[in-house]
Amino acid sequence: MKPTELGEVTTKLMKEHFNHIVDADFTANMEKNLDVISEGKIEWISVLNDFYVDFAETFAKAELDTEGKFYKVADEETDVVCDLCGKNMVIKTGRFGKFLACPGYPECKNTKKIVNETHGVCPLCNGKILEKKSKKGKKFFGCEHNPECSFLSWDAPIDEKCPKCEKSLLKKVGKVGKIYCSNENCDYERGLKD
Repeated sequence: MKPTELGEVTTKLMKEHFNHIVDADFTANMEKNLDVISEGKIEWISVLNDFYVDFAETFAKAELDTEGKFYKVADEETDVVCDLCGKNMVIKTGRFGKFLACPGYPECKNTKKIVNETHGVCPLCNGKILEKKSKKGKKFFGCEHNPECSFLSWDAPIDEKCPKCEKSLLKKVGKVGKIYCSNENCDYERGLKD
């Protein structure tokens, strides 16, 4: 695992302003207090009050110390080249999630959706099958040529072709898990354990 740059900035700020909380001794003492609470020797509310008085002062001071300061997190560069200016695009985060943007902004305002390609090939037009997310965040799979091509599936393509028609196979999980052909005119299917 590798921390993100945002994670590193957050850790740095926590160490600067809340160093007594991100300390191993604080954690050890809090665990001891929780044990004493579970034994019924002290009330949890008194432990929480003791913590909160100091924390509220520290938080107020941290707010004053960081007021008006901005911490820049470097953009993650990708190997996707901007169609308009030729620079390598970077990953940005907006209100709808992550997207690709040209680092030449404001001169170049090119943006793109981040697409996750799968192993599958569309059975209707031979385009790539992309992993997408619905408005409610549920994963589904669709043709790269959507809306011109209507292929959509909730089931994930696998890296295997149908032995009958050579189209991509899809994997359906759940109570009746199976692997079946993405071509609706083909009847090939098998169980997940076959």
